[in-house]
Amino acid sequence: MAIVVRSRAVRFGLAIVALAAVANTGAGVVLVWRDPARAEDLRVMYEWCRAWLGRGEQLYVAAGQNTDYPPNALVLLAPLGMLPWAWVVPLWTFGALLLTPLLAYLVLRCATRGARSRLILPLLLVLCWASAHTLLQFTVLSMTLAFLSLRIVDTHGDASGVLLGLALFKPHIAGPIWLWTAITGRARVAVVSVAVVCAGWVVYCLRIGASPAATLIGYGRILGEQYGGAEGLTGQTSVRGWTRLVFAGAGASDALWIGMATVLLAVACWLARRDPRRALDAGGMAVPGLFCLWSLLAFYHNGNNLILMLPAFAFLWCLDDRALRPSRWIPIVALQAALMFDVPARLGPWAASHHWLRGAVVHFDRVLVMATSAYVAALWWRLSRANNA
Repeated sequence: MAIVVRSRAVRFGLAIVALAAVANTGAGVVLVWRDPARAEDLRVMYEWCRAWLGRGEQLYVAAGQNTDYPPNALVLLAPLGMLPWAWVVPLWTFGALLLTPLLAYLVLRCATRGARSRLILPLLLVLCWASAHTLLQFTVLSMTLAFLSLRIVDTHGDASGVLLGLALFKPHIAGPIWLWTAITGRARVAVVSVAVVCAGWVVYCLRIGASPAATLIGYGRILGEQYGGAEGLTGQTSVRGWTRLVFAGAGASDALWIGMATVLLAVACWLARRDPRRALDAGGMAVPGLFCLWSLLAFYHNGNNLILMLPAFAFLWCLDDRALRPSRWIPIVALQAALMFDVPARLGPWAASHHWLRGAVVHFDRVLVMATSAYVAALWWRLSRANNA
């Protein structure tokens, strides 16, 4: 009798979470329909693709251009430019609705080889995140390609490299997975992915008869103008937001930001090398998760990119000894609550008129990412020490 009651309670709980997940993704569809401004990034990419593919325009050399995606991104997404604009938003929205649960499944599947039924609850919880209902961005596509690569990294090296190279159309999203492949000695995958990126650059330059060197210089200038110096974009999770509080001058602030990012990367690399070939489903998802958290702390990201916390969430959820220590659920519940509620978006307007609270709300996501990174690093260090003992 007790087993039947428990089974009913589990099914009821899953039904409630499933309804919340459907409501969250449905809200994303409603926002797309009601707020055309949400399609602005998609529209900009659409125009870039049409300019390059249709008119053969050089998008990096002339002054005043702001093409902050690399040339291989334009080549990958060029089919967008072949469609009528009226089709693009509905098709991309539909694609995002398919890719978001697929991404959650891939990451969770990389973290455990257990029964697939055990992945239903964490997958539904991820679909409740605020970042999961942003449907007109490119982050989910990049992450899905990257984790498809990760899923087959030790069985189909060349295919994994091709997928990772395609995913690098957003370097700050798929770059953490490339770092993981390189640091853990999966050199073939890393090299093939770089070759795919280079091929994309070559195709871009051939279409317009441009010099790869001139394109590279122009791309670097655009990144410097948009993300460097006193007027550079800071992002919602980057430690640069803290360094600007310490130093008013751009030079000192940026030096401290780069220094902190370098130290965090060095720690992640050191932890990766402690047990480089450990199977992902034996806890090794911690290191890809740490590299994703490092990207959030080092580079410009908006709130939509908090989906990069998914690998760390999967590691914590699937950790083997979690069931033996009920206190291990506390950080998981806290992380889930924070990613569902989206403190800066929900409380930001209210906190703006309360000076004593404004700083806590503005920097909430930075603290969340840093705390998660420290916790995951500590757990992985303990696991790797036990494994090497």
